[in-house]
Amino acid sequence: MKYTRPIIAIFGAFIFYVIYILFFADSKEIFDMSKLNPDDNKNIDIRVYLAKDKPIQIDAMQNISIFYVKDKNNKLYKVQGPADVPESFHNAEIVVIRGHLHHDYFHASSIVKIE
Repeated sequence: MKYTRPIIAIFGAFIFYVIYILFFADSKEIFDMSKLNPDDNKNIDIRVYLAKDKPIQIDAMQNISIFYVKDKNNKLYKVQGPADVPESFHNAEIVVIRGHLHHDYFHASSIVKIE
């Protein structure tokens, strides 16, 4: 009975840690875009490689940018995002973008982070 409280506290801390890792910690894994459904308009954050061999086009008149990313399977995807890309975006290796998949491109509502 004397050891019950510390054991419950340790168990509770472990459960809290597992929940944090599963739901709140940033994943360092590159996303597999084949898991996305083009009919689902829910915005999600995905971590992908920026395709540096493809151009980054910015159209200030339409307020959009067009660039290409590669997923976990090295498959190339066209991305239409906001025109205001960060200055260091062109040098990024990995980008985290928020958006959803259309049938022929990924619509990024924002560029969350560049690495």
